[in-house]
Amino acid sequence: MALTRREFLKWSGTAGAAAAALCLGFDLKPVKSYAAELKILKAKETTTICPYCAVGCGLIVHTKKSGKLLNAEGDPDHPINEGALCAKGAGLYQMTVNKNRIKTPLYRAPGSDEWEEIEWDEVKWSTVPQV
Repeated sequence: MALTRREFLKWSGTAGAAAAALCLGFDLKPVKSYAAELKILKAKETTTICPYCAVGCGLIVHTKKSGKLLNAEGDPDHPINEGALCAKGAGLYQMTVNKNRIKTPLYRAPGSDEWEEIEWDEVKWSTVPQV
């Protein structure tokens, strides 16, 4: 890998700043916290529960006016999870914004090994097993 002069200066400047912060005792937590707030500054904050299991962990989600999800995190005021999330709950954001997410129902005919996309009106709810 060939390192250009510009890349060398970027890396050495970053490393020098990090080393100075560690050695001189700079606390970068407020800067990180401020940067995290900028992303969700004008977003709508809503509390909800995790959809994955019956535990009912509390979530705080931030959305734009268009409805696009910006952030999902554990709710520290919720009595069940107190802000902690399992791996599935922490991956909730990725579930909603993943471009590979299936958004239409799939149907596999009896004896077939191929799935086909169908419309929601074509779903036969009477054939869905009742639990």
